[in-house]
Parts: sequence; structure tokens; C-alpha cells
Amino acid sequence: MRQRHEKTVLFLCTGNYYRSRFAEVLFNSVAGKMGLPWRASSRGLALERGVHNVGPMAVAAVQALEARGLRGITDFARLPTQVTADDFDMADWIVALKEAEHLPLLHERFPAWAEKVEFWQVDDAPEALALIEHEVMDLAARLIVGGRKRVAPPPEIAVEPAVPKKEMTGKSAPVVRLGREMKGRRGKGVTTVFDVPLDEAGLLQLATKLKDRCGTGGTVKDGVIEIQGDQRDRLAAVLESMGYRVKRVGG
Repeated sequence: MRQRHEKTVLFLCTGNYYRSRFAEVLFNSVAGKMGLPWRASSRGLALERGVHNVGPMAVAAVQALEARGLRGITDFARLPTQVTADDFDMADWIVALKEAEHLPLLHERFPAWAEKVEFWQVDDAPEALALIEHEVMDLAARLIVGGRKRVAPPPEIAVEPAVPKKEMTGKSAPVVRLGREMKGRRGKGVTTVFDVPLDEAGLLQLATKLKDRCGTGGTVKDGVIEIQGDQRDRLAAVLESMGYRVKRVGG
């Protein structure tokens, strides 16, 4: 029986060159910042279909990760790797990046695992990386609360913002600001969430849920939610999973 401190996410795409590699590196960065006991790996379902790929990893994926401050990552240099049965067996959570593309491959090559995979809807296209980033943050938020499967809407995090849900798409989603306050705190800073389009009762409800997600204390003062400690990465993931757009302010 396996015994290890960290659990494993396995990201799958076709050639293990672009989408799954970006997801792997980004997830490991996010999990490290959040203190999640999870580690990602990635593999390809059909490496033979990537015969025209040049180099170990797509340049666009590397550049996008470097733009996010992830430089000199050793995984940038490894070659694409074909998934094996052992990879599936070792994984605690499996994600395939595109259902229409990857479900047939799973049925063909690893049928026993096809029903155990979470499917995203990410095409092999230039705009894929922004969508993968959103999905990675959503996955991290779900793992924070114990690894619940994707359901809509998740009842335990359903806090209704002032804007109707049908309008909460793209740029029309409510914007909240996330900051860090140290002044007068004797070195014990707080993370602040403000400009939230909720009334006082809604703010108190949201604050309670955010405290639960972070496992720490907090309060609401003058319309600002204060959560103890530096919880910016974790709160950003949770708030985005609720449908908010998060803008960070300050350092």
C-alpha cells in the first residue's frame, strides 16, 4: 500500500507538450503557495500524434509560465512522456484537458480508468492557457475543502453577489479587491477583501465561509473583510470559484 505525505494530480493531454505541461507546472506553484499537500505530474495519451512537436515543451507554455514568475523550472527540460497504467494507479486525482478529444483515447487505451477522470473543456489552441489557469485555481479551491467533485452550483460556497448569476460571466462578473494590511498589526498582518457587492449580512456570511476555507480567524470592519495572516493566494482561488473576478492591490 502506498504511503506518502503528498497526494498526486495527474494531468493528461494528447502529446504532453502544451496543455498538460502548463497545468502541471502552474498547479505545483499554486499548491506550494497555498500549502496544499498535493503535487502534479503530467502525461500524454498519444505521443505519436505529436511527431511534429519541437523541443521538450511548447515555447508558448514556457513563456506564459515565465510571465507568471516561474523561471528555471526543471520540468521545462524534460521530454513528453507517455502515460502508463502505473501513472493512473499512483494518481489520487486525474484530469484530462479536453473531453471530446481524450475520452475516446481513454476508452481505447485505458478503458478501466475512463469513468474515473475529471474532464475539462480546453482546446489545443492559443487561448487555452488562460482557461487552464482558471481551471487550476478552481481545482485548488476544491482541494482546499477536501477535494469535492465539480458540481454546479457548489452549495457550500454559494454566496450570491449583488449581480445576478446570469450576468456573472467574463468581464461582467463582480470585481472584488484583495490586499494585505500590516500597519498597526504588530507584525501580524491580515488579508483584506473589499469592494464586495454585498450588504452587511452578505459580507458576514462570506467572511464566515472564507475563514472556514483558510482555517483561521477574521472579521468585518467598515465593509472590509479581514482574514488573519497572508491568505491572498488561497482567498483568490476561493473567490474565483464563487464567480468573482479578483484584483490584487498593494504588494
